[in-house]
Amino acid sequence: MTDRSYATVNPCIMCQPIGSVMAFKGIENSMVLLHGSQGCSTYMRLHLAHHFREPVDIGSSSLSEKGAVYGGSENLKKGLKNLILRYDPKVIGVSTTCLAETIGDDVNRIIAEFKEEEEEIVNDRIIIPVSTPSYEDSHNSGYIKAVEAIVKEFTATEGSGSDIFNNKLNVVLSENVSPEDTRELRRILSDIIGPNSFILLPDISETFDAPITGELQKIFPGGTLHSDIADMKNSAAMIGLGITNANRAVSYLEQTFDIPSQNLPLPIGLEYTDRFVASVSMIAGTDVPETYQKERGRLIDAMVDAHKYVYGMKVAIYGDPDNVLGILSLALENGMHPILVVSSSKSPGFTEYAMERVAQVKPDCDVTILEDVDFDAFNDAVKKVKPEMLIGNSNGKYIAKEMGIPLVRVGFPIHDRVGAQRILSLGYLGAMSMLDRVTNTILETQEDKLAEKWSEPDRYAPLDREFYPAEA
Repeated sequence: MTDRSYATVNPCIMCQPIGSVMAFKGIENSMVLLHGSQGCSTYMRLHLAHHFREPVDIGSSSLSEKGAVYGGSENLKKGLKNLILRYDPKVIGVSTTCLAETIGDDVNRIIAEFKEEEEEIVNDRIIIPVSTPSYEDSHNSGYIKAVEAIVKEFTATEGSGSDIFNNKLNVVLSENVSPEDTRELRRILSDIIGPNSFILLPDISETFDAPITGELQKIFPGGTLHSDIADMKNSAAMIGLGITNANRAVSYLEQTFDIPSQNLPLPIGLEYTDRFVASVSMIAGTDVPETYQKERGRLIDAMVDAHKYVYGMKVAIYGDPDNVLGILSLALENGMHPILVVSSSKSPGFTEYAMERVAQVKPDCDVTILEDVDFDAFNDAVKKVKPEMLIGNSNGKYIAKEMGIPLVRVGFPIHDRVGAQRILSLGYLGAMSMLDRVTNTILETQEDKLAEKWSEPDRYAPLDREFYPAEA
C-alpha cells in the first residue's frame, strides 16, 4: 500500500525557532535574532509573552521580497548591528526561519563577515548560529539544538573554564519547564549537593519570571553564567533531565570530555522524583536531607487523602513528550486511568517508555498512545475514548468545552490563564500541587453536576454518598 501524507490541521506543536528562544533566554545577558521575516519574531514574542506574562524582546532581520530573491546577508548584518547598539548583549543567538533556510543563506559565512566588518562593536561578543527551519520538527527540537550549540560554543572556546577538575554536577534540561520548576530544581540541588556544586542549564527562573525593581532593564538579569557553561567540560558528573528526546548537549559533553552521565525522566510524581533525588544524593555521597524525607512523606499522605476521589478517573494527557511521560507516571501511581496519552511530537522511545510505566504500575490499564498528531486527530481520539478529564495545555480547551469535561492546565502554552510561569510540577512539592489541582477540579466538577440536579426544595439534601464516601 502506498504511504500517504495528510495535511496538518491545527498542529499540537510550535516551530523550532521558538524553542531556541527559550533556550537562549536561559543564559545570562543574551538576545535572540531571528533570520527571517518580521512576522516570525512578532508571532513568537506574542506567544511567549502571553504564556510567561513578561515582555519578550526578539530581534529580526526582517527579510522582505528583495531579500528572498537576492539573499538576506545585508538584512542579517544590519539586524545584528542594531541589536548590539540597542541592547548590548554579551551573547546573540541567531536562529533561522523557513524563509532563510529556503533561500539557502549561509548564516555562518554572513556572521564571519559581520565580525570582520564590525570588529569594533563586536569586540568579545559571542554570536551563536542555530539552524531551526520551521517546516520540520518542533519547538522541542529547536530548544535541544540551541542548548547543544550553546554548550559547544562555550566549552570549545580556548581558555574557557578553569581547566581544572571542578568536582561539580552538570544538570541539563532537555525539555521546557516553568521558571518555578527551575527554582525548585535549584533548591533541591543546593540542599543535597551544595549551592555552588552544580551547573544548571538553561536557567529561566529569573529571565522569564523577573521581579519588578522599578528600573527599566532591556535584558532581564539571570540565567546560567557564561563562566559556568564554559566550566561544564571540567565537571565530575552529569544528569540529563528528560529521556524521550535525545539530549544532544549531554551526549556531546560525555563523548568530548569523558564526563560520566545519566538520563533521568523529569522528576514529576513520586517515583520519578525518587529517582532524581537518589541519583543526586549518590553523586554527592550524602544522605537525603530530612527536609525531603518529610516532603516525600507529606506527598504520600496527600496521595492517601486524594485516592478515594481520583481512583479510576479516566484522563487524557497531552503535550510535550517528557512532561506527558511525567504526568502519566503521576496519574498511574495515584490510581487514575490514563486512557489517552498524546505526545505533541515524535520522540525516540516515547511509546516504549509510556508502555513500560503502564506495565509497571497498572498493567490492566487499556491506554491509547499517540505521537506527532495534530489537534484534529487529537479531538477525534478524545471523542472516541471519552475521558472524564483532560490534562495539558490551553489548546485543549475547545474539545474540553465541547465534551463538557474539565481541563487541568499544565505545560506550554497556557494563554487563557495567569500564573503559567509559577505552576510547579517538579519534585515532591510539585507532585502535591499537581495532585491537589486534579483532585479539586474533580470535586468542583462533581459539585457543579450535583447543583444542576438539585431543585430549590431539596437544595439542602445530603451529598451524593457515592462520590463522598463515608470516612473509614
